[in-house]
Amino acid sequence: MPTSSHQPRFSVILSAVIKSILTRKTRLAERPIWEGALETVLPRIRDILASEPGFVSIEYAWNVDEPGRFAQTTTWNSADDCQRYVRGGGAATVATIEESAVPTAPYPDGSWVRQTFDTAIS
Repeated sequence: MPTSSHQPRFSVILSAVIKSILTRKTRLAERPIWEGALETVLPRIRDILASEPGFVSIEYAWNVDEPGRFAQTTTWNSADDCQRYVRGGGAATVATIEESAVPTAPYPDGSWVRQTFDTAIS
């Protein structure tokens, strides 16, 4: 009796993208207040990012373990695109606009930390 060696067939298309994650703590300790403040400047931030070469998306995340801490994740087509955004002044412009609505917590809690990751998506 022949045995079937049926193996599922699928193809995966991987495309590398760059994720730049900026974390900081704000003076705003309640998520609804943070979201409301962020919404006031998001259209302007999105416009600036849309004009940056290689920009893919932006997303914000609220830290569930530490009220007031959040992450801003931007996605880029390449490391060069991300680096150009950070070093060319775009990131500083977005940070200034963001800070006007979502003020940073006082030292030492208010440090800004940016980490950049090379990822693969399917």
